[in-house]
Amino acid sequence: MAHQSPSNNQNWLYLAFGAGGTLILGAIVFAVLNIGKSAQPQSAGTWKVEASGVPSGSPAITIIISSEGKVTALNPQNGGEAIEVGKITKISDIATLPEGVKIQSNPFANQSNKARQSEARTYVGALNRSQQAYFLEKNKWAKTIEETAVGIKAETESYRYDIQNIDSIKTVNIKNYSGITVQTGTAKKEGLKSYLGAVYLSGAFGNELASLAILCESNEPSTKQVELPKFDGKALQCPDSYQPVN
Repeated sequence: MAHQSPSNNQNWLYLAFGAGGTLILGAIVFAVLNIGKSAQPQSAGTWKVEASGVPSGSPAITIIISSEGKVTALNPQNGGEAIEVGKITKISDIATLPEGVKIQSNPFANQSNKARQSEARTYVGALNRSQQAYFLEKNKWAKTIEETAVGIKAETESYRYDIQNIDSIKTVNIKNYSGITVQTGTAKKEGLKSYLGAVYLSGAFGNELASLAILCESNEPSTKQVELPKFDGKALQCPDSYQPVN
């Protein structure tokens, strides 16, 4: 079977199952129930592996087990891509966990979530910076993602991005100056945190106005509409259910 470049394979396999580890474990679980020591061909066929703890809507991985026990995974979004995961061999007829073993949450799924959340942090941070540059040039905030010319799509597989300018929150007492601009990355899937970025004006630097930015992450995974930041009279603060991130 032809193989794609390692970087492409690692990318989709990582996003689906964190580093492929869950895929291997899943293949072994299925195989243990079906492979006989002298009848390994019974396990040969096509199998579907679904990871625990990943965001809802995450694709299942189709694996093919050969009569020799070799495990190959197919890219769920491109059937022309595949990667050889390894080989499975039955070592015992025991099909229960050893006594005292504690089952932990799926660490690979957590890595997958972190990869998706990294996208949102990066995108919202980029929108913040683009708003600062836009204001420096035009003396106003961009109203849409397209106006920022930052090259970010309004919606990806895991997140929905938006810009909202809030004139009712004034951070400087100067006539005809805009309020704040809020950039959001709202999770579309369960298990993912949402993000908020905001840029505002400050007059705390002598006679010159400066644009300052904050970036916030929800304390818990959330697909709810992102809340607005709060102004304490000196600076913008993250909403109650959010915390600042660098």
